Amino acid sequence: MSRFLETIKLLDGEFYNLEYHQQRLSNTCSHFKLVDFNVPVFLKDQSIPRKGLYKCRIVYGADMPKFECIPYHTKSVKSLKLVESDSIDYQFKWEDRTEMNQLFNQRGDADDVIVVKNGLLTDASYANLIFWDGKNWFTPNEPLLKGTQREFLIKTELIKQSAISITDLRKFEKVKLINSMLAMQGPEISVSNIII
Repeated sequence: MSRFLETIKLLDGEFYNLEYHQQRLSNTCSHFKLVDFNVPVFLKDQSIPRKGLYKCRIVYGADMPKFECIPYHTKSVKSLKLVESDSIDYQFKWEDRTEMNQLFNQRGDADDVIVVKNGLLTDASYANLIFWDGKNWFTPNEPLLKGTQREFLIKTELIKQSAISITDLRKFEKVKLINSMLAMQGPEISVSNIII
């Protein structure tokens, strides 16, 4: 049986966006007929650091959930390369990232990739994307994974959804990488640094 993953931000002893992590975990458990569990209650039983920034992982599936916290450091990302895959399926946050890693390995001299699926931009290898057109931030409306930070930013109307094709890139000035750890403070990259 496959195992799944929730990656949760822990800053100075406080977990972030638990409502969105719970929603995604519960949806996954429902879809795969797994035993659902209460994320905040599970986290209360764990030993956690009280100072600093950590990436906390809950790995779950048919067996008991596993928990770990890892000190987090932002990666430097200054360039992206478009890579195509019409077959990739990452709508659930699988622990096994083999297919994603194969796409990441096609980045060449770029720091990360943007996966293009069926002609539309989706995600980077470890983050959702938001594009700035000079007035608003837009995120692809068909991401590979509906990230928790992306969902929060949509709900709070800080970003809008749009279908974004390769030719649409010229409408934008810059792109940011967002995920549960990065929020809106993710790496900001000029669209001119996207290798097509």
